[in-house]
Amino acid sequence: MEITVTFVGNATTLIAAGGVTLLTDPNFLHRGQHAYLGYGLVSKRRKEPALSVEELPPLDAIVLSHMHGDHWDRVAQQRLDHGLTILTTPHAANRLHRRGFGEALGMSTWQSHAITKGDTSVAMTSLPGRHAPVWGHRLLPPVMGTMVEFGPVDGSSRRRLYISGDTLLIEELDDIPVRFDSIDLGRLHLGGT
Repeated sequence: MEITVTFVGNATTLIAAGGVTLLTDPNFLHRGQHAYLGYGLVSKRRKEPALSVEELPPLDAIVLSHMHGDHWDRVAQQRLDHGLTILTTPHAANRLHRRGFGEALGMSTWQSHAITKGDTSVAMTSLPGRHAPVWGHRLLPPVMGTMVEFGPVDGSSRRRLYISGDTLLIEELDDIPVRFDSIDLGRLHLGGT
């Protein structure tokens, strides 16, 4: 199964395979605009996004690594379909529910959620992540990585895409190759708006 990955900017990526389309960490601010990170911190967008919300194809779900202004901005809040399934941390799901996104699903580490469309199945599993060292843990929201597995409904020949989320290199990441014997693609967040 062919997987198409379109880099939109920052951590925002459009991923499509077998008729299923996912969007990761939607940030559609324009160059020069500021993403609000909390506690008076802002990050300035350096590049234009490759696509606007209006140019997106129909989406089946959003994968949100965490609730931060450079991963979920005011444009996403205002213009994305409030009925979309959003797979994210429990912390972010609670905030999204309060903002009118009723289909936000808070996932614990190793929890999976599947979407089936036609003869394609997409399983998404929440992976370990840590946004900051212990000293910064209270200031930054919880984060998750995601393993996205695309394949036919019968479960044969699955392709795996690892999305790191904004994580530090932590010991818990060693469990990923124990649970998933192969990974075909990786989408690594390297920081910066």
